Amino acid sequence: MDRGLVTLIGMSIAYLASFAGLAFAYWGWKKHLRPEAPDEEAR
Repeated sequence: MDRGLVTLIGMSIAYLASFAGLAFAYWGWKKHLRPEAPDEEAR
C-alpha cells in the first residue's frame, strides 16, 4: 500500500475517534445537565 494512503486512512481513523469522543462527551454533559426532579429545586 502507498505510504500516503496509509497516512490518509490513519488520520481518518483518528478524526473519527476524536469526533466520537466529542459526541460522547457532549451527550454525557447534556445528560448530567438535565435536572432529575425540577420540583426539588423550588423547595
